[in-house]
Amino acid sequence: MTDPADAPRVHDATPASARFAKLREHRRLAVGLVALVVVASVWRCVRRSEVGEGRARTETGAASVEVAGPRLISVAPGSPLESKLAVGAVRAEAVTSPRLTVTGSVAARLTAGADDPDARWDFSQPELASAWADWLRAQTDEPFAQRQLEKTRELAAARVSAQTKLVDRLRKLVAVGTDSPRDLAAAEADLVQAQLEGQKEVYEAETAAKNASRTRTALARQLLQAGIDPALLARARPGTAIVVADVPESQVGLVHEGQAGVARFYALPDRTFPARVSSVAPTLSNERRTLRVFFELDDASSQLRPGLFAEVGLGTEPRDAMLVPADAVLHIGRADYVLVRSQPGAWRVTEVSVGEATGAKVELLSGVAAGDLVVESGAILLKPVVVEALAR
Repeated sequence: MTDPADAPRVHDATPASARFAKLREHRRLAVGLVALVVVASVWRCVRRSEVGEGRARTETGAASVEVAGPRLISVAPGSPLESKLAVGAVRAEAVTSPRLTVTGSVAARLTAGADDPDARWDFSQPELASAWADWLRAQTDEPFAQRQLEKTRELAAARVSAQTKLVDRLRKLVAVGTDSPRDLAAAEADLVQAQLEGQKEVYEAETAAKNASRTRTALARQLLQAGIDPALLARARPGTAIVVADVPESQVGLVHEGQAGVARFYALPDRTFPARVSSVAPTLSNERRTLRVFFELDDASSQLRPGLFAEVGLGTEPRDAMLVPADAVLHIGRADYVLVRSQPGAWRVTEVSVGEATGAKVELLSGVAAGDLVVESGAILLKPVVVEALAR
């Protein structure tokens, strides 16, 4: 038997260098994990600090401005936000700038000459010329129909009168026995026939006269819808240009007949033409939702050709206007607002109607009065709170 002590020994075949390599790898993994834990801890601390600063800023902003009621906000006196607001008083200033500026064009022009004035009109569109010719014909047809009606009435009355006299004479003759009752009956029948025919003829003449009047009125409306006022064409003098402008529906209330204005044409940039509202269309355009306004301009030099475009300023009469910087107006939804101070630190969100700009300022047509204190600049910083106040 073999002695176990004499059996060969089994030694570890793994070299020492390999064992050291594994130890180094394990050490690197441990160091990496430690570094990762440290970085995560630092990031968490930084994040907490940023969140805390943001919460502090939010709390500070909330304390600086808040909604105090419906259409009312308050700004903490002495806060950094208040220092960014510039406050000024609304002042009434004498201006002649237009209340409203619209786009227009020359629709017609009456040139000088020896021909019939109705034939000397130049129009911007063939449809206008055709409608004008139809309206002139209707202007002639209506008086003719009226004259025909008067003559028809006279003729009918004359026939009935003559036949009535004949019946009266025959009745006397029959009464004394010199004429037969048959002749009297025939005359009475002729009288009734004359009355019926006269009523029919008068009715037809009246209908023709009414139709002529309706046609003239309809053609006048057609001319207005096409872009021209026939009354202006009828009374215009040679050397007159008719300008038509479209006023948006939201600003119709700023326009009235007789209003002063000024027209500037793109083709004649160095000239201005004084204008005055001659007439206003009775209805709005369904397609554009605009109201047409008509002007008569003096064009003795024949420079205003039909079709020329113009910029027309309306409401240039001297007036006292409430002016504020443009930055004071906040446009929210479909309305404009300014912040009017109701008491120290409290601001009323006030809806206003804004007119045209005058330099860096805009005219307020309604909503404020002279002397009101408003936020002239920095109002945009309060817009989120203003929206919240309007929602209350």
